[in-house]
Amino acid sequence: MKFVKKLAEAERQTLLDASRHAPWSRFRQRAHAVWLSDKGYRVDRLAEIFAVDRDTVSGWLDAWESRGLTGLRDFPHPGRPSLGSEGDRAWLEGELEKAPHQAKALPPRLLERAGVEVSLNTLKRWLRERDWTWKRCRRSLKGRRDAAKFEEGRRALAALHEREAAGELDVFYLDESGFSASSCVPYAWQRRGETRALPANVPGRLNVIGLVSLGGQGHFHSSEETVTHATVIEAIGGFIRSRKTEKLTVIVMDNASVHVKAVAEAQWDWLADWVWAWFLPAYSPELNPIETLWRRIKYEWLPWAAYQCFESLRAALQGIFGDLGHKYRINFG
Repeated sequence: MKFVKKLAEAERQTLLDASRHAPWSRFRQRAHAVWLSDKGYRVDRLAEIFAVDRDTVSGWLDAWESRGLTGLRDFPHPGRPSLGSEGDRAWLEGELEKAPHQAKALPPRLLERAGVEVSLNTLKRWLRERDWTWKRCRRSLKGRRDAAKFEEGRRALAALHEREAAGELDVFYLDESGFSASSCVPYAWQRRGETRALPANVPGRLNVIGLVSLGGQGHFHSSEETVTHATVIEAIGGFIRSRKTEKLTVIVMDNASVHVKAVAEAQWDWLADWVWAWFLPAYSPELNPIETLWRRIKYEWLPWAAYQCFESLRAALQGIFGDLGHKYRINFG
């Protein structure tokens, strides 16, 4: 069993004073441990008292034996561990570009490559300092779209909004989204050791067709059935009946088959009510700001109670739709 060598009375008093009055908590802790060792406390008991492992306590005792009180001090650290040479750092960023989801694999590979040992936390801190950030990736359709048509569509929308600002017409964006109590379980603050649980496999799904302007006006049509072109026609019919203006209204939508079929069947009827459908370029979801609205509803606005059952979800959604532009505001800019 390991103990410090028998202390002189002056040493015991010095350690006791240090454990009580020294300004550094870690120094007080170590001085107290040495003093207790002299009293006959074993290393495993000291480890239990100070909530550290045996090797840590053993290191304290060795430090006392070799350097006295000086050995119990914390010395300044030389700074954050280096991530190697400039070439090593360039290699790290290059490897992360090739596999951005596998940062955990880089510290051992850096050690093997250059003999430089760094922790994952050090690597993450260094990356943040160089303007890297950890966030969700998104699937993109950019590679499949025609860049020229995308730019043409962007300019056409800008022109429509200029005419809207001049009071000549209104622009609304149309899209649909599905909601179920189990489709977007939220992150939530939870006490350590506890887990917030939500009901699993809650039946029911609400499909919503929305028409929203950049000014925050909205019209929503809900259905528990699959969305078809007839559902789209019904939703736009309801929107037309709810309008309080005879001004030309342009409804912007993507090229989904249900949209194309609905326009082919009902466009001339809508024109009689001064409503014109305009299609976005293919594979250009960035040009439809209603996508932002769906994300805001699912991940920020739905209350906790909405996830308990389908009826609660439906009621919460109706509350959000009814208060859009008032309690629930969104800046599409």
